[in-house]
Amino acid sequence: MMKSKKFYLVFLMVVVAVVLIFFSLNNKVSEEELKVKDFYPNAKKIQIVKDISDDIFISLNFPGIKRAYEIDGQVRAFVVSCVGYNGPIDVLVAMDSEDDKLMGIEILEHEETLDYAEHIEEDWFLDRFKNIVIDKYLNLVVLDKKNPEDIVQVTGATVSSQAVVNAVNAAIGAYQYKVNDIEMERVADVVPQEMWQKDTNSFAINWEDGSTRIDIEEIKEYEQLEMEVVLINTTGTETKMKVKGPTLRDVLEREGLDLKDYEGVGVTGRDGYYTMIDREKLESSDVILVWQVNGKDLKEEEKPVRIAIPNELGPYWVKMVSNIDLYDEISPKDIDKIHIFNPLTEDIEPYYYEYYGSKDKSIEVGQILRKFDMVDEKGFFTMAASDGLIKNETISLVRQRYFIKVEGENAPMNIAPNFKLGMNVKNMTHFSTTKDAVIFPEKMVEVVRTKDINGKEGLLLEDVLLTAGMRWTEGNQFVVVSKDDEIELSLKEMINSYIIDGGNKVVLYQGESELMKDIVRIEKK
Repeated sequence: MMKSKKFYLVFLMVVVAVVLIFFSLNNKVSEEELKVKDFYPNAKKIQIVKDISDDIFISLNFPGIKRAYEIDGQVRAFVVSCVGYNGPIDVLVAMDSEDDKLMGIEILEHEETLDYAEHIEEDWFLDRFKNIVIDKYLNLVVLDKKNPEDIVQVTGATVSSQAVVNAVNAAIGAYQYKVNDIEMERVADVVPQEMWQKDTNSFAINWEDGSTRIDIEEIKEYEQLEMEVVLINTTGTETKMKVKGPTLRDVLEREGLDLKDYEGVGVTGRDGYYTMIDREKLESSDVILVWQVNGKDLKEEEKPVRIAIPNELGPYWVKMVSNIDLYDEISPKDIDKIHIFNPLTEDIEPYYYEYYGSKDKSIEVGQILRKFDMVDEKGFFTMAASDGLIKNETISLVRQRYFIKVEGENAPMNIAPNFKLGMNVKNMTHFSTTKDAVIFPEKMVEVVRTKDINGKEGLLLEDVLLTAGMRWTEGNQFVVVSKDDEIELSLKEMINSYIIDGGNKVVLYQGESELMKDIVRIEKK
């Protein structure tokens, strides 16, 4: 009876949480729709276009596009997110389709500090984006407007101003493509590095209740750690160096913060590169804020600091750090479905992505995420490689930018615009959100126990599930789903089962006996 009551209590809490999340998301969209309606008061019908970023051309060329709105049946408004000085700036951009003009914009959300970019929400700045013909991209200027497409920046807020202009330009490009079938040049969702010249000497640390900005001269005032380290990129390149700088732990202590209080740390570079360092890594190694390498100050293109984590591979060693975000809460992994990559993505149109001179078949991550029942935005997208590298990213980042290259050298491998070779997760065994994992059996075979079954290499199912992040108790059962059928396995049956990768098909075996062909996924009950 006690167990029954506990079960219903937990069930009720889950239902309430789901309802609250649903209500919150709906409420946010509703507020956004009201702001759209303010631009189009006479519209008879306003409808959100949620899958606008699923379009390959838009995803690759205008990665900042998040949503669009149809106004009386025509796409005319866009919500765009571009990275500013402290983080994303979400901008609503409204178009006049009769005259192909920019009607205006509104800043929906941003993380810029008041002392840096307080004016980007002021009417006098927003009014600069009204009644501009959108046959070409806008151009940020410092003092005087000489051409119709020129936008005078906010004084002292170059990066934030450029981020807003980038957002508007992405909307212009997406509008011309969807409405007029015109393909304009790519618009990045990060500000070009040359725009950061004034800001290369400082970085921000952000937490829930505040933030601080630290410049290069200040960083030298902390207790310094000097250490011989080896940077190992995923290409196998090893670089020995002697680094100097304070630890993140010491810097936070001066701000009255304890690194132990946080579940993880997100580090972003000026080029838009991001990595997340989880609690386990924070506890096992120091995060060094390096300002000097081999006795010399960092080069201009690497300032203000770079990250060095002695026990971790290169993808964690972010250069030209612009932001360090402290996470109070990260939704824990509770994997209950493990999908086989090929059947999961067989109906997704591949894109032949050209990356460092090689044009290979790739699948957009955003389209994969749409196949899952729920994606927790507070969780992380985790990628694991056969060499042991495990890397976490934010869901919003991978949804908008990432592809999984499934053919060619080092595949499966994550790739994205502005993503440098050597910082990838190559030969990927699996990736996961909080509830769903996707495995590549051809690589998983390298990291789990195997057994010869009728001359073929069988992967122990127990190891596969554990490696992909699934956990269970004695009371759990499992469901194996194929394209045509499903069967249940007890815990005892599961730990004595194997899967065999047949290329396009994965087969389930119990001992030496074949149980099911064409496996699609394994679920935990």
